Amino acid sequence: MNLSQYTTLREWFLQHPGCLKLLRVLYRLPLLMYCAYPALLAWLLIQKRWDLLLREVAVPLAVFLGVTLLRHWHNSPRPYEVWNVTPLFPRSKKGHSFPSRHSAAASVIAMAFWYINPAAGAVMLAAALLIAVSRVLAGVHFVRDVLAGLAAGILGGAIGFFVI
Repeated sequence: MNLSQYTTLREWFLQHPGCLKLLRVLYRLPLLMYCAYPALLAWLLIQKRWDLLLREVAVPLAVFLGVTLLRHWHNSPRPYEVWNVTPLFPRSKKGHSFPSRHSAAASVIAMAFWYINPAAGAVMLAAALLIAVSRVLAGVHFVRDVLAGLAAGILGGAIGFFVI
């Protein structure tokens, strides 16, 4: 997406308040995922599945730390910094856009669910995709940021849960 495309998209959302409200709901979807993940861990704890619990903590933690380090090292600017525009949901954070940590965390959480229950994992993966799209539409991440975040979470989760 370039500046012209984002400006057109931004204006469209501003002219359609119902759609903007829906985008705000999608933008806040990480809160639901970040509540579901501890619930999964609590369920494993109650079931005394120590083997699964350790993996369910270690893999997402490794992905999250890896993405955080990459963001710090790369320190890529955000769309609103590059284009000097106001995102749909104002943010003041500078840099650390690549890769999207929300996309990475959501997708690795989806993989954590997939490892336990593929149907739940598929639902969570769909939610992760919606989170990624909402970040681009809101103007806080470039497409490459969310694609890299999704790839990190999915690949890290696939390796951590299904290969190692």
